[in-house]
Amino acid sequence: MTKAEIICLGEALIDITPRLPGNNIVDSGEMLMTASGAPAIVAAALAKLGSAAGFIGRVGDDFFGHHLKQTLDSLGVDTTALHFERQYNTGLAFVNWNEQGNAVYLFYRNPSADMLLQPADIDSAYLSNARVLQFGSLLLATEPSGEATRRAIHVAREAGLILSYDLNLRLGGWADQAAALAGVSFPLEFASIVKVNRVELDFLTGDADPESGTEKLWRDNFKLMVVTLDKYGCYFRTATASGYVPGFEVLPVDTVGAGDAFMAGLLDGLRRGNYNFNDAELVRQACRQGNAAGALMVTRQGAIPALPSREEVDRLLSGEK
Repeated sequence: MTKAEIICLGEALIDITPRLPGNNIVDSGEMLMTASGAPAIVAAALAKLGSAAGFIGRVGDDFFGHHLKQTLDSLGVDTTALHFERQYNTGLAFVNWNEQGNAVYLFYRNPSADMLLQPADIDSAYLSNARVLQFGSLLLATEPSGEATRRAIHVAREAGLILSYDLNLRLGGWADQAAALAGVSFPLEFASIVKVNRVELDFLTGDADPESGTEKLWRDNFKLMVVTLDKYGCYFRTATASGYVPGFEVLPVDTVGAGDAFMAGLLDGLRRGNYNFNDAELVRQACRQGNAAGALMVTRQGAIPALPSREEVDRLLSGEK
């Protein structure tokens, strides 16, 4: 039914950012619109790296929603399972930068189309033909999107897919921290791959140290756990190996989507080695490719439009200028 090997499920949104990186929307009054949403970015990045990617989600039947579909289509992402919502609009995420240079989000999703993803939108035949289901936690915070996500997890698990979970914690989407902790922890019992940053690792375990924190969080169903360390690269743990993989030195311009580009680089690298999690060198090289994709992503502005090409990633990996 589908040629998509890696299917990404979740939100496709529009980012509204300052026209110039590092500026403040309110101060400058100038804004830039870009196609975004973490799972949509991962799908787009996978397609650019050469993986057959699909996307499951819901967008508004508005010009933003149609722009998102057109953007994904143009990159070769299978949008068979992208649904249009007529009652509610596509979600917006306004982005500013704080004094530390980190992105601060203000979501306009009350509700937005992505939150209206229905359990009936999850086509078991579509999912079962894939190899990997990649998803995040944002849609778990609301209904019916939470139930749709849980159904997708169940279908994918029954079909023997690799479940890849990028936590991508957004506390503002939850009623409180206790609800967030319970909600984002649910997929941990089913996931094969788990990716977090140090803040998320600390939220889950009370320990931000990659080595001890991943040891505390480890589950028997895990095949691979990765902690991203920003410019310092990442730390990985499998059942038989662990270690740090250094990052690449670049001049950062815009950090939005860096973790999503990393996720795509990681999954594409694992796919090229047939997901052999027992091969420590394969896992290390997949992490290195993730680091390269994330590093290139931050050198320019604009979520999906900023994603690196296969050639750019290969050049950075080979050390070419």
